[in-house]
Amino acid sequence: MAFRPRLSPWAHLAACALALVAGCGSPEAPPDYAGFVPRPALGADGGSTSGFDLGGSPRVPMCSLGPEGGVCACADEPLAIDPPNIYFVLDRSGSMNELNKWTNVQLVLERLTIGLGPRASFGAAVFPSPAFDGCSPGIEIFPPTVGDRPAGSPGPTEAALITVLSQIPASGGTPTGATFSSLLPRLSSLRGKTYVILATDGGPNCNANAACDVDLCTFNIENDVGCPAGGSPNCCADPNGGALACLDEGPTIQAVQSIAAAGIPVYVVGVPGSAPYASLLDELAIAGGTGRGSEPQYYAIDTADQGALAGALSSIAAKITGSCTLSLGNAPPDPGLVNVFFDEQALPQSGPDGWSLDGTTVTIAGASCQKILDGDVLDVRIVAGCPTVTL
Repeated sequence: MAFRPRLSPWAHLAACALALVAGCGSPEAPPDYAGFVPRPALGADGGSTSGFDLGGSPRVPMCSLGPEGGVCACADEPLAIDPPNIYFVLDRSGSMNELNKWTNVQLVLERLTIGLGPRASFGAAVFPSPAFDGCSPGIEIFPPTVGDRPAGSPGPTEAALITVLSQIPASGGTPTGATFSSLLPRLSSLRGKTYVILATDGGPNCNANAACDVDLCTFNIENDVGCPAGGSPNCCADPNGGALACLDEGPTIQAVQSIAAAGIPVYVVGVPGSAPYASLLDELAIAGGTGRGSEPQYYAIDTADQGALAGALSSIAAKITGSCTLSLGNAPPDPGLVNVFFDEQALPQSGPDGWSLDGTTVTIAGASCQKILDGDVLDVRIVAGCPTVTL
């Protein structure tokens, strides 16, 4: 967003042993497990997701699908995937302090990371650099790391990412172009397919070599000052940052184009405060190869509500990871003891919106498939160990 004076320095799916409770899947109903304590559900504050605490014993997902309501022990089936890198480039400029934007971004990223789990690796950079503030190019603060398994459960990856972000305050300007230029070698070196998600609340600035008239001064753009061209004073001059307050349009577009040319799509999310820069954010989305086909080409968020941001990021995640055909690492031992879970709820196998299993391939059909493709469901798990829910 607009240049701000320096505020302060910053001095799943992997294989598990299949555990079966006695009687699970057999005509004899197992006893109800009365000793589990539900973990808190994920709420708007980005807290923990659902699951169970077995009082210190090794935790396995408890499906509650046994005969007569008994509890079966079960384990996620490993997917045969090479998880893509989802790399967040986050604006932490001073204006992100407004409306709790910086906090909301962190909470929504936590939810996304938990929901996708091991279906993606997650990395992050922030700008400006927290080591220098001001207008210094951003830096990586979290290397791409595979998400936690099983999907839907917090773990060390999510905890490490959020811990790092929570220690970084919002401060400084918006060196978007310089950040992308500095990140190109790093992004190009990552193994596998990489996707970048830029989240920003304003226009790029911080280019000391820029020159602009009053119409391209970020201070004027955001505050609708309306100084005439050649007017006095020049609103791009101090105390609003001088050249550093000029909209760094061309170099930022070129930097994003260079990332896309390296085979790395760049998605653009404009959080509240970015509306005055809609045309530029459209251009950045197109330059990043992710234009949506109509305006806005980028993902525009006009409310501070976490749900709106979560919806946008879920839609992007669905484009990156969404698939209705899931390949398992191994065929389940018993096809009659397999279930598909959407956000911790079993999806019935039968019907036009159900699913099928053919060897190592699970195919999800109809409206259930569309939920995945639309990003309405992120936490998709294939779980073995309890009788299949058919209806």
